[in-house]
Amino acid sequence: MNDSNQGLQANPQYTIHYLSQEITRVTQENAMLKAYIQEQNEKSKSAEEE
Repeated sequence: MNDSNQGLQANPQYTIHYLSQEITRVTQENAMLKAYIQEQNEKSKSAEEE
């Protein structure tokens, strides 16, 4: 089983590049979600105060 997977090993440079891109993408997504949550929290507080 191990021998058949040996040829499929990724080049470490490609792996590092891919993971770096994934980190960037997920970090941006996280920032957008945090901003959205913050906005919803502010709307919620405004509605409660009225």
